[in-house]
Amino acid sequence: MVKKTKKKQSKPTVTQHKHTEVSHLKRYSIWFMLFITLLVVALSGYWYFYNASTHTKALQQIQAQNTVSTDALMSKMKKMLEDEKERQASLPPVAQNNVTVAPLEVPTEVLPEVTLPIEPRVYEEHNTTALVPEEHPSKTSELSEVHEYQESLKESGHTYKPNEVIRKKYPAGTIPKLAIIIDDVSFPWQVRMMKEIPYKVTPAFFPPTKRHPETVRLSHEFPFAMVHLPLEAKYYSRPEEDTLNTTDSLEVIEQRIKRIKAWFPHIVYYNNHTGGYFTADYQAMDRLIKVMKAHELVFVDSRTIGNSKAPEVTKKYDMFLYSRDVFLDNSLEKHAIITQLKEAVTKAKKNGYAIAIGHPHKNTLEVLRDSKALLEGVELVYLKEL
Repeated sequence: MVKKTKKKQSKPTVTQHKHTEVSHLKRYSIWFMLFITLLVVALSGYWYFYNASTHTKALQQIQAQNTVSTDALMSKMKKMLEDEKERQASLPPVAQNNVTVAPLEVPTEVLPEVTLPIEPRVYEEHNTTALVPEEHPSKTSELSEVHEYQESLKESGHTYKPNEVIRKKYPAGTIPKLAIIIDDVSFPWQVRMMKEIPYKVTPAFFPPTKRHPETVRLSHEFPFAMVHLPLEAKYYSRPEEDTLNTTDSLEVIEQRIKRIKAWFPHIVYYNNHTGGYFTADYQAMDRLIKVMKAHELVFVDSRTIGNSKAPEVTKKYDMFLYSRDVFLDNSLEKHAIITQLKEAVTKAKKNGYAIAIGHPHKNTLEVLRDSKALLEGVELVYLKEL
């Protein structure tokens, strides 16, 4: 009886011990699972934020590259637009009715319609054939000032000789000087190309009009510049705005000169644009030179016609006259421009100095840019340094 009682009492102890072990095991399992879960969550969070940060940096790099590419593309497009505007500005204008645009800083009177300036093609007196400008192959001699000169010779029956050019005298041994003038300068691209020429070249700017309103501003980009003064032509159907005519009175001429001088107070030297009629008219030239002397301005004769009265009139007013010796771009072929430039060098060495006139054609400016070696033996100077 006693043994049975003991056996019956020991069973609860064993059962209780097993229950305790199971309870501890479950608790450890729960803590282990919780640890594993937290570890997984932590690693997942770290991986997520690492990837997000890397992705953000990559995205920022891509955006930065896109921004640089976009800026470069916009800059290129802007330059293309500016080049196209300049190209359009250099094309002949389309006629418009009842359109009036006021130029910069001018009185309030209505100005006549302006046409695009056409670069003169003027030849030396011994030339006999007018070449066709490349820009306007269909216009032939109408737009060429050489035609003006040749027709004047026909009318006169070759009864006169071109007036003699009075030259300054330089002491023996003086290095020959050459002044190169570029007429008709009007647009920024022309100024940019001129600045690539590695020696002194003088730009002659048109007075501002609605076709070329930036000439005043552009003139300040050079240490020395001239005014290209439009005078009445003889065989030239597209005059510049406010071209001076032989019928203009002294008062009209003075008003025009005062107006131009107000635009270009820093410029003293003026040379004529076209002017076949005007420079051959003694009375008209007398009025012009009288006004210019009163305003302390200097006239430079482009010699667009053989019987220019500029030598006689300037002598009357005791003014020294600068006269053109060579035109550089009667033809726009580069080999022809080089030939004319050599002629200018030859005349400078023969006479002590020479004045050559060209125009802002691409070929002319490129020849001048690349011809430094050809000009050895002469000093390139501004006109005021002669």
